[in-house]
Amino acid sequence: MQLIKNYFEYMRDPSAALKSLIQVPSFKQSCWGYFVAALSWVLFFNIGDELSVPVFLLKLLILFVAELTAGCFVAALSGLFLTFRQKNISSAQLFVLIGSAGFIKSLLIAFALISAVWPEAALWMLAPVALLLVFALQLGYLTMALQRVSGTSVSLGLLAWLFGAVPVGVLFALLGVFFVWMILLI
Repeated sequence: MQLIKNYFEYMRDPSAALKSLIQVPSFKQSCWGYFVAALSWVLFFNIGDELSVPVFLLKLLILFVAELTAGCFVAALSGLFLTFRQKNISSAQLFVLIGSAGFIKSLLIAFALISAVWPEAALWMLAPVALLLVFALQLGYLTMALQRVSGTSVSLGLLAWLFGAVPVGVLFALLGVFFVWMILLI
């Protein structure tokens, strides 16, 4: 219920809603955003597959933990960058902002459903475009939220998020390569 209340508060006054969201950082509320992001990933990549319930739940759990881990690292690195720039915002507040941005990934569910309904249109070929669009929307939301909350410039906010996201993306890519390499060796 609090999630819906926060949504309508954000629609009425985005700056006040973001400030109230991070004033008392709620791990529970941010976890909902990370859960929706993980669910979006699972449905986006497996909407047409015949997944059993245990496999679906296992994938959801793994991606939820990955989303939480990535959120922690990005928040910590971005908080470090902003601390060096004398901006007064904590990593916990950034973690909540990243969690709230997870709801944007629900657009991936809509794309996957549309692709599943019209398989003859071969919309799956547009999946990279959908991913880039969602990431751009998320980055835009996070940059504007940081500007509204802490008064940073757009360029500094964008640089702070990229300072956190690029190393985490590289780390996850290297872990993925290592994981695939290990499977091939076994």
